[in-house]
Amino acid sequence: MISLKNGETITKSFDVKSKLGNGILYITNSGIVFETKSKGLILELPFTILRTFEAKKKNILILSWDEPDKSQRFSFECKVDHAKAVENEIQLTNQAFARKTIDF
Repeated sequence: MISLKNGETITKSFDVKSKLGNGILYITNSGIVFETKSKGLILELPFTILRTFEAKKKNILILSWDEPDKSQRFSFECKVDHAKAVENEIQLTNQAFARKTIDF
């Protein structure tokens, strides 16, 4: 199980398959976390660096992000049931994060 930062909560989780292994994609109130069953924590993406998230076909989700210094862009592709629904969950949580960030 992933370790959450102070104030971070899991809003949704999804079983996924990727080239990095099979695991769980967590959507938290501050970003996206991917943990494999065999290797543990693989990816931690705060919404502040997440650039795109898009469902391709019915079961492919692609995430992309920039390094904090914007020197490189990376992407992560995974298979997940109902990718469009996952995309919508990310959108809703990202919007809530943005509203909360603006309030401060």
